[in-house]
Amino acid sequence: MELTITQLIKIIVGVLVFVVVIAGVYYFFRNYVSDFFENVIPSNTTNLILGLLK
Repeated sequence: MELTITQLIKIIVGVLVFVVVIAGVYYFFRNYVSDFFENVIPSNTTNLILGLLK
């Protein structure tokens, strides 16, 4: 199986599009996801563990 120039260009463009989409999703959701997990996980994990054991 030989790779022609057009096939290589299509592969490179596909990889670049994939990287741009992943980077866009990361930059779009980074503030929302970090705020969500900061509010879900308490700063004092001992109280969380003791609360689960009750």
